[in-house]
Amino acid sequence: MKKKTIILMLVGVFCLTACGQPLSNQPIDTPIQEEQELEGMDGTDDLDNKEEENQEQITEPEEDELNSNDTDVKDTETPIETAAIMVYSSNDDATAFVFEELQISELSPEAVLGALVDKGVITSDIEIRSFQITTVEDKASIEIDFNNAFAAYVMSMGSTGEYYIIGSICNTFLETYDCEQIKITVEGAVMETGHKDYPGYMNRFS
Repeated sequence: MKKKTIILMLVGVFCLTACGQPLSNQPIDTPIQEEQELEGMDGTDDLDNKEEENQEQITEPEEDELNSNDTDVKDTETPIETAAIMVYSSNDDATAFVFEELQISELSPEAVLGALVDKGVITSDIEIRSFQITTVEDKASIEIDFNNAFAAYVMSMGSTGEYYIIGSICNTFLETYDCEQIKITVEGAVMETGHKDYPGYMNRFS
C-alpha cells in the first residue's frame, strides 16, 4: 500500500509539473492578428495609398497660368485700325472752305467718301465705282469715277454750290492720299454739269 501511495504521489507531481509548462514555444495566433495579416497580404492598403498619391499629383492649373493663356489669346487678336483725315467743306455762307479732322474706321476711298457724307458735302446715294492712284507727268495723281447719282446731285446745285462740292472732294482726297492732282469722271465719262465740264486733272481748290 505504501508503494502504491508513493507511486500515485509521484504521478501526481509529474502531472502538475507537466501542466504548468506551455505546450509549445510557438505564439498563439489570435483572430485579430490573423485578420491584420490577411489585410497586409491582399495589398489593399498599398492600392489605397497609390490612389491617394495619384489624386495629389492631379492638380488644377494655377490661376497665373490661366491668365497667361488669356493674355496670349488677346495678344494674337488683330487690332482695329483707324485713321485721321482732314475733311473739307464750305462754311455756312458758302464763301470759303473749312476743314475738320475726323476719324475713319480704315483708310479707304469708301471711308473717305463716308466722311464727306457725314459732313453733308454729298448725299449717301453717291458711290465710287473705281479709284486708283497713278503718276501722270511725274505727279502723284488720283483718278476717281462716281456713279450717276454724283452728277445728278452736283447739277441740282447752283454754280457756287457746285464749286464747293467739287472743291471739297478734291481737297479731301488730295490731302488724304498726299497727291498733287485729281481727275473726276462719272460712269467712265467726262462729267458735264451745265455750269462747267471737267475733262482733265484738277489741283487743290482755294
